[in-house]
Amino acid sequence: MESKKLPRIIRENQVLIVVMVLVFLLMAALNGSRFLSFYNLSSMAYQLPILGCLSMGMMVAMLSGGINLSIIATANFNGIIIAQVLEHIMGKEQMAQAPLMVTVLAIAAGFVLSMLVGVINGLLISLLKIPDILVTLGTMTMIAGLNVALTSGYTVSGFPEELLALGNGHIFGIPSSIIIFIVGCAICSLLLNRTQFGSSLYMMGSNPNAARFSNVNIVKVSVQQYMLSSFFAVMTSLVMIGQLNSVKASYADSYLLVSILAGFLGNVNPFGGFGKVCGVVLAVIILQFISSGLNLMSVDSFMITAMWGAIIIVVVVIKGSWPKIARALKKGTPRQS
Repeated sequence: MESKKLPRIIRENQVLIVVMVLVFLLMAALNGSRFLSFYNLSSMAYQLPILGCLSMGMMVAMLSGGINLSIIATANFNGIIIAQVLEHIMGKEQMAQAPLMVTVLAIAAGFVLSMLVGVINGLLISLLKIPDILVTLGTMTMIAGLNVALTSGYTVSGFPEELLALGNGHIFGIPSSIIIFIVGCAICSLLLNRTQFGSSLYMMGSNPNAARFSNVNIVKVSVQQYMLSSFFAVMTSLVMIGQLNSVKASYADSYLLVSILAGFLGNVNPFGGFGKVCGVVLAVIILQFISSGLNLMSVDSFMITAMWGAIIIVVVVIKGSWPKIARALKKGTPRQS
């Protein structure tokens, strides 16, 4: 079948789909029935939304050629604020018995303050022209320190059942965390592909000067961009709370590297201007297959982290060299008469 006859979404992601299938088969071959067991597949379904939401938030920041190093600190900050509000109203020992309205109030407080982090990032980057990496490094360090100060470095646990259900519940047999991730991806795709914000964001990444001459409000779009990135941090936080029934200043720190890797692997241009939700989702699935397969093989977690860094280097080298390789192959291909 000719590639042009394939659906567009498949045609644009053929390589990623092939890689996903090959990685799945490889991990199944290395681990046997353990990888294909219901327990492992269910475990992957629970774990994937955490990395998936973080990767979506990172992708949004990368579309302008930026990055959001503060996304995991913001996710932990959101959870800690929720815990602080619940503890202040109900007391530390009665947090789990908080009524629904108190739980909603705590979630709203975490959401508002997390969005404020996005606003600060967007304003500093767009108004003061400070590079994204420096601004988000600063906010990451500030929020991480605040998280430790608020919790004294300890784990805070004991959340209401209604909150735990967001990350650990089921809806018609489907994990609620997967549903949250799918809804988040749908919202992100809609905003990027069907709104003025999305087209302006892509324009900012591909040609900042053209964006300015096209009367794109750089400040407004940057603030919206980092608020959307923080929105995915909030989603990550809610899923983590549900699955762990606790919050801590250092949860998911190692996922920062992997979320950046998911963007690179999912064909997001690190210089901005190009990136699709579907590509990042496929990349997250590939990385989840690799992570679960290596965990089943009892590979040391530090070695897995080292491997993520190696994969980033390989992906960057391949992407940087591919135009030269493609030109060389094109020159070496005999012309048909």
